[in-house]
Amino acid sequence: MAKTTLSQGELKKIINDVVHDLEAHKIKVDKVILYGSYAHGNPKEFSDVDIAVVSPSFARQSILKIQEALAKVMSKYLSIVEPIGCSPEDFNKADKTSFLGEIKRTGKVLYAGG
Repeated sequence: MAKTTLSQGELKKIINDVVHDLEAHKIKVDKVILYGSYAHGNPKEFSDVDIAVVSPSFARQSILKIQEALAKVMSKYLSIVEPIGCSPEDFNKADKTSFLGEIKRTGKVLYAGG
C-alpha cells in the first residue's frame, strides 16, 4: 500500500511506467482503467491504486495465469498498485452487475492504446 496519497502527476507516471513494462514483456495493453478510491476522488492515506489492465494477451487465459503475469511484470509496483487483468472480450461482455461491469461504469480510462 502507498504511504500517502499520490498526486495526479505521480499517478500518471506510474501508469505510463506500468504500460511500458507490460509491453516490454510482450503484453499488449489496450486500456488501463482506474477504479476504487482513486477513481472516485477519495483515496485515504494508505489507499492502493486499483487498476484494470485490458489486454488481448489475456485472451483464453485463466485468472490465475493473468494475475501471475501481472505480478511478475509489476513486482516493483505491487506495494502501490493492485492490478487485475482481463481480455477485451471479457471486459466488453461483462454484465453490468459484475465486478468488471462496475469498473466499466465507474472507472476512469487512464490509458487507451492505439
